[in-house]
Amino acid sequence: MAASAQIHPTALVDAQAQLNSGVVIGPYAVIEGPVTLGPDCGIAGHAKLTGPLTMGRGNRVHSFAVLGDAPQDLKYRDQPSRLLIGDGNIFREHVTVHRGTNGDTVLGSHNFLMAGSHVGHNCSIGDHVTLVNHAVLGGHVEVRDRAIIGGLCAMHQFCRVGRLAMISNNSAHNVDIPPFVTSLQTNTITQLNAVGLRRSGMSAASINALRRMFQILFRQYAGLPLARAIALLPAELSVVPEVGEFVAFVRSAKRGVARFGPWSQRHGPGEAHAAQADDDGGL
Repeated sequence: MAASAQIHPTALVDAQAQLNSGVVIGPYAVIEGPVTLGPDCGIAGHAKLTGPLTMGRGNRVHSFAVLGDAPQDLKYRDQPSRLLIGDGNIFREHVTVHRGTNGDTVLGSHNFLMAGSHVGHNCSIGDHVTLVNHAVLGGHVEVRDRAIIGGLCAMHQFCRVGRLAMISNNSAHNVDIPPFVTSLQTNTITQLNAVGLRRSGMSAASINALRRMFQILFRQYAGLPLARAIALLPAELSVVPEVGEFVAFVRSAKRGVARFGPWSQRHGPGEAHAAQADDDGGL
């Protein structure tokens, strides 16, 4: 334990804990078991951290958050597992993040988990991800960089959310949400996340290529299974890295992919795309 760590006298810190310089532990916080906190982490009063848990530099854990507790999984029998957290994350009030059942739960860096959100066992979260208030991820969910999960959203276990995808508030999903799109309804692709793409610094050429891809897949070839529509993309689009990322994500889906549906009637009839196996083996 670093001598420069500041620990409130009412906090309970396990002898197994390793606290680096600049760590601040607030009143009545509990650090239980083998917990390693990187430099300059702040743990507010009444928060609880349970190991095995390793946290990088500059994380902020607010009051009543619980990180690293046992998974909510009836198969769990005290198997070795960990919660691994990167740098600069914010965990607001009443956030819960559980360690894995078999294996680890992993969060990257600079994520923002708002009040009441939950990350289940064995989840994998990238960098710069936002979980809005009371968003919940079931076990084994994968969320890639810069995705936004809206308030009161629920992701079923083993689902994936692609990079720079944005899911609107108050919806539940049991299929994958591809990268670069928005979803305003359950299991639905609504439109391209144009605002998010621009804010991310993506080049205009890449954004235009994604716009054209979206038009082809969800307008020009509406009614075709998504795998067939993807096969009809022009060669010059297929070589754009972001288009390739979208295609690879869809082709690797195991739970199916959200269907297309317009966000208003004036945006077209929106024939739904089944992103599941058809008679010819397409997704």
